Amino acid sequence: MVILLFEQKLNDIKVDELKNIMHSREKGYLIIDAREIEDYCKGHIPGAIDAFDAEIETMTSKMDKNAHVIVYGPGQWVRSENPADRLSGDAGIRLMKLGFKNVMELHGGFEAWANAGHRVDMCDQGSVKTASRPLKKM
Repeated sequence: MVILLFEQKLNDIKVDELKNIMHSREKGYLIIDAREIEDYCKGHIPGAIDAFDAEIETMTSKMDKNAHVIVYGPGQWVRSENPADRLSGDAGIRLMKLGFKNVMELHGGFEAWANAGHRVDMCDQGSVKTASRPLKKM
């Protein structure tokens, strides 16, 4: 019996590459903000959703698994042992386990996006739906 073990690895995407994907609209894409909801509301990439949005599982179940999925955090890579942590790496790995083939992590995170002078959207925290139940452990 042969058992193949492999480590799922996220690819990096640079800010300019993300901007190109957003403008080309050739392929479907989903941008996921993996920061705390307070930070998301203070500023996020246009079109991004909060990683723990109540509809995330429903939305991803209906999406093309070949779509580009870009996850980002505050601007640093922090490895987490707790799968419930809202970190871009953890969110990316979760999505890969759900079958997504093109999951990428934004290099430099939200900080790199904002520092490049790109548009930043804001929201009222009271208007954002929070998850009614925690994500399942994968």
